[in-house]
Amino acid sequence: MAFDSTIKLIREQHYALVEVIQYLDSTKQSNTEIREKVDKILNHEEKLYKDSDMELTKITLINT
Repeated sequence: MAFDSTIKLIREQHYALVEVIQYLDSTKQSNTEIREKVDKILNHEEKLYKDSDMELTKITLINT
């Protein structure tokens, strides 16, 4: 499939951000600016994730 590497990269970045949130929480840094930024991307940008997924699907279909 086209864009496999791009999709894998996005997934790996997502998992890395999840780990950052877990680390910040475990070290009692839940009220920091960086934690807030990471949380916003992970948990409050659902439309952006859906739109991105749709774009990747559309590009994949066009290029196959």
